Amino acid sequence: MKKIFIIALTALFCHTLLAGTKKADRLFDLWEYYRAAKLYEKEASKHPGADIYFKLGECYRIMNMHKEEQEADDKVNAYGIYNKPEFYLNYGQVLKSNGRNDQAKIAFDKYSELVPSDTRGKFFSESIGIVAEDHKWDEPIAIYNVALLNTPNADLCPVRYKDGIVFTSNRKTTGRNRIYGWTGANYLDLYYAQKGDGDLDYANVSTFGDNNIIKKFSDGPACFSKNFDTIYISRVDRDLKGEQKATLKIERNKIYMSAMKDGKWIKAVPFYLNNDAYSVANPFITTDGLRIYFVSDMPGGFGETDIYYCDRINNQWGPPVNMGPNINTPNREKYPTMDSKGNFYFSSDGYQGLGGMDICVALNNGGILAKAIPMKSPINSPADDFSIMFLNEGKTGYFTSNRSADGQGDDDIFYFTLLKDNIDNSLVTSVYTIGYRPKEHELNAIYNPIVTTKAVIPNDIIIYFDFDKSQLRPDAIVRLDSVIRYMHEFPALSLLISGHCDCRGTTDYNLALADRRSEATMRYLIHNGINANRLTGEGYRINDMPKQCEKDVNYTNQEHQLNRRAYCRFQDSYNIKSDNISKIELTP
Repeated sequence: MKKIFIIALTALFCHTLLAGTKKADRLFDLWEYYRAAKLYEKEASKHPGADIYFKLGECYRIMNMHKEEQEADDKVNAYGIYNKPEFYLNYGQVLKSNGRNDQAKIAFDKYSELVPSDTRGKFFSESIGIVAEDHKWDEPIAIYNVALLNTPNADLCPVRYKDGIVFTSNRKTTGRNRIYGWTGANYLDLYYAQKGDGDLDYANVSTFGDNNIIKKFSDGPACFSKNFDTIYISRVDRDLKGEQKATLKIERNKIYMSAMKDGKWIKAVPFYLNNDAYSVANPFITTDGLRIYFVSDMPGGFGETDIYYCDRINNQWGPPVNMGPNINTPNREKYPTMDSKGNFYFSSDGYQGLGGMDICVALNNGGILAKAIPMKSPINSPADDFSIMFLNEGKTGYFTSNRSADGQGDDDIFYFTLLKDNIDNSLVTSVYTIGYRPKEHELNAIYNPIVTTKAVIPNDIIIYFDFDKSQLRPDAIVRLDSVIRYMHEFPALSLLISGHCDCRGTTDYNLALADRRSEATMRYLIHNGINANRLTGEGYRINDMPKQCEKDVNYTNQEHQLNRRAYCRFQDSYNIKSDNISKIELTP
């Protein structure tokens, strides 16, 4: 009888737990993360366990609630090794966002141990050391919370509009209080603030736009044409009906455009790439009106969300162009913009930055954008930093951040200025990035120091490729960018690039693939300003072929990965003897 009672009690416990999580799971699948989190919280208090805390942490992660996400993930971690390796990648990211870099490195390393074929774990683990070293060269940039614009709610993405700014907020406003199931806060709307005498002085904050451009649900962020007579706006509406709603479940971000006529906005028209199956958002229009940048998770991209552009051709928008690996990563890229010099800015959590979303810049080199680099502290922080805009030739401006120490609540708008007497006079935002060094320290800090009578040849740089691919991966690009910087500094150096394959495939096929890997590496270097005369490329020679796979041996993916590589070997053009060459480790 006692045994039957225990079995019945166990069954009742399992049924109660199952019933409690089923509804939360359904809400999660419907992107109702706020309501799902409330149910997971309730279940976790009654029936704690790794799985329930994992689901709770996922809700917080998607809602960008980093403090709560880490608390849930800490509890998952306390139960021992979790059965979903991706947990450790996200755990490392949130630990880094909350300033716990030592623990973040452990989490990234655990992910690498569990999924050795995925280079993201190693990539983000290495970022911990890069950021720590880079903090030594921070400059005292002045950052101010724009208190007259910010509320305890989310206030973000300011853009110029006539004699003030337009920004996006989910603050409570009479007549516009509708709850968004994703976040549990109000839907986003546009607001206008009139600028006063100073860059921190704003007044008369009011809702912006009429019902031709503002609808019932989320509107914003937005941007304007040069003359402020055209608006491009992100919008999430309730368009799905019937079977389509049941199948797709979620409403996607879409872009709409409206023009000013007789002092009023005409009815907004949809951007031609809008789609119910993927999002198109975060528009930015160039000053000449001939190119629009935007963010999308459309199929065929590099990662979760990528930045694209379309050119205006014969008064119509041309096909979408992905901005490629100099900008996009396997993670998220958002909030594109440019400064007056043509430098391209955006935010990403796919670079070796300070944590969360980091503001990155791809410098404009004669019309060609270089590989993007995260900006330095304090413009970036361990929290989410995004949506930068510029005043005064890039010396001042605004950006958005959810950093808690200086904020008023959720996302806040911050003002930055580089116009301080104690800042190096060469400092401008376009070079104030990770890797920046004040001029008087630059050579000694990086090259330890350089002796002109002795050539300094870096060790070989090895980059890796995916199976049967010759496209450069993000981790390969990071290493090649260090090669580019060094070759620009030392024009006497040349480079031998040799591609290799693993031992699968025929000899002829592998030779051709190795050549393509070498060629892809050379193309990237040439595109970024290295003279082709300084480069020599080859596939592996017959006597350098990888060993054929031994019969009845099951090689691991990691063992195969070690052979899918290209060597970048530095050579001195003056043929200095090997006993007069010192070696250094060259790191990104």
